[in-house]
Amino acid sequence: MAYKRSYHWSRKLALTLLMLVVFSAGLMAHQFYLSITTLQHHPESQKLTLSVKLFLNDLEEAIYQQEGVRLGLWRDAPIDGALDHVARYVRANLSIRINGAPVSLKYIDEQMEAAEVIEDNVIICQLEVEDIPEITTITVHNSLLIEAFDSQTNLVKVRANGTRKSLNLDKRLPEGELSFD
Repeated sequence: MAYKRSYHWSRKLALTLLMLVVFSAGLMAHQFYLSITTLQHHPESQKLTLSVKLFLNDLEEAIYQQEGVRLGLWRDAPIDGALDHVARYVRANLSIRINGAPVSLKYIDEQMEAAEVIEDNVIICQLEVEDIPEITTITVHNSLLIEAFDSQTNLVKVRANGTRKSLNLDKRLPEGELSFD
């Protein structure tokens, strides 16, 4: 009789653990920390456009750690001014020098992209720099999310003068320079 109770209890525990794993699988955070920043030079309009793609929950966590504010964006319940916090954070953690001179990033807008799993939702922030007739060197400092996640990688892809180049930036190396001679 004791064996039957123990067996029944073990089955119940195993079933509970299985249900916990199955139901929480969709709630687990992604296992990598990556942002993708794409820069493209448009010589005809003398603009440099930037697109910054971030996991929304990672961005919210980084802003919370820095400012103590929960934005509510990834839960689809944003606080007033949430997108202002995003714009401020992006501009504070991303800077560019063109041909050795710092440039001013103009924040344009952002869009959200929903994924099947909520933790994979992303935000894409659009920025631009005006009055850039030519690029011989570009230096990018990208410290987005690195204070919140030690394994954060910030991939920077640049297209200028008909050439594509990239940088792989992280906590140890948050800045890099590319030449377009």
